[in-house]
Amino acid sequence: MTFSTRPHPLTRRASGLALLALAATLGAPALAQDKYPNRVIKVIVPFPAGTAPDVMARFWGERLSKALGQGVVVDNKPGASTIVGTQQFVAAPADGYTLLYTASGTVSINPFAYKKLPYQASDLVPVIQTLSIPLVVSVANASPYKTLADLIKDAKDHPNKVSYASYGVATAPHVSMAYFANSANISLNHVPYKDGGLNDIVGGAVDTAFSPIADVLQFIKTGRVRALAVSSKTRLESLPQVPTVGEFFPGFEGDSWHGVFALKGTPQAAIDQISAASQKIVASDEYKKYLGSMGLVPIGGTQENFAAVLQSDSKRWVGVIKNNNISLD
Repeated sequence: MTFSTRPHPLTRRASGLALLALAATLGAPALAQDKYPNRVIKVIVPFPAGTAPDVMARFWGERLSKALGQGVVVDNKPGASTIVGTQQFVAAPADGYTLLYTASGTVSINPFAYKKLPYQASDLVPVIQTLSIPLVVSVANASPYKTLADLIKDAKDHPNKVSYASYGVATAPHVSMAYFANSANISLNHVPYKDGGLNDIVGGAVDTAFSPIADVLQFIKTGRVRALAVSSKTRLESLPQVPTVGEFFPGFEGDSWHGVFALKGTPQAAIDQISAASQKIVASDEYKKYLGSMGLVPIGGTQENFAAVLQSDSKRWVGVIKNNNISLD
């Protein structure tokens, strides 16, 4: 007598149903995990609390949280020209739950001013450029320089005598002023400050600076500082009477900016969600009004738009940094 080893049809059917039930049970959490976002998103800001990048990151983050239906927390990790925070960012999982909100120096200046960095610009995936920061060639109201031409003439007559303040070596105000000096064919005396040196400009201890507009706008409005020119392509709504440096030297552009980055390897679907929500935030009247009060310019746009800005910036600043021997090593 022989015995069949083939399962009975009813047994096979029962086994199949059991397997389907098991698959459904196991698959449910997996599907839930695929839905982005399903937990808090951390935004690393490589600047101290209370600084412009921190303030703007929190403003954007609060609205991103509402748009995505999940918490967004800002984690300040300042130090070493944004390197400390950026290093922690690139060490995080590329899952869309850790983002970087930073300024232009992180990707447009540091890679050329440092021989070695614990990150590469290619590690950072551009999501959105949130805003532009025009810089203003500023002098004290009592300064003899009434126009940019006055400053240039004095600098040509007295090489290395006209002094300018900045936030330090290889910061945006430093490299932008170096770019201006190259364009005007003048030599200036760089005086680095931790706080940008604006008070010493007002007091006359230093002659000028390429100051971020958010720092200097109220000083201009109250008559303590005179604006000679701005770094933007076009004149600003907040300072319509002030010429651009480009009106003297065609093609000049030296704005800084803020932007959001994801880590290389982050799922594109997550990046797309962050980008789409952020574009709506930046395009809102609320955002424009908030930035306008500080002279900042909302930008927005797609990932591709931001990538093009990074490419243009890199070409500009690598030349300026090399030509002026700017180094932090």
